[in-house]
Amino acid sequence: MDTLLPAYLNEVVRQMTAYGDRVRFSLVGSSAQPAYQVINSFEKKMAFDVNHHLLHPSEEEFSDTTATKIFSLDQVHALIANAGMKQQAAARPVRATVRRSSGASRPVTAAQKMEENLDAQKYAYFKEHSATLPEGIREHSQEISRLMKTGLTAEAAFTQVVNEYF
Repeated sequence: MDTLLPAYLNEVVRQMTAYGDRVRFSLVGSSAQPAYQVINSFEKKMAFDVNHHLLHPSEEEFSDTTATKIFSLDQVHALIANAGMKQQAAARPVRATVRRSSGASRPVTAAQKMEENLDAQKYAYFKEHSATLPEGIREHSQEISRLMKTGLTAEAAFTQVVNEYF
């Protein structure tokens, strides 16, 4: 998810705003920008290809084993905010793998929940205070996350980074 470009994610947000409040990305294929499926509150699903056009996916393309977890609109906004803060990984082909399972989805670990919670808090603070934060603050996203993992609030982590680098 860290390699998705903000321009691509902004188009995903545009489709989510129009068609549903949740999204999941396909892990099938070799494109750096995957196909995705927007899900509305009635559990209706619309799939879009890498160009954001309607897609008629195969059944396997968005199964529990070949797609990401479901992201909320706020989580996608957090990905966009963090995209500028993380260095882009070198372009590399994505290898599609299909794992067979009993059909049960894997439980979300406490560490994953904590990471999602910290990202949401960091995004909320950034969104609320973006007008007053220095322009290069995005470059320090990983450090802000690291500070928050040590127990600092989003406000304290941002303040510490601003005081140290700006």
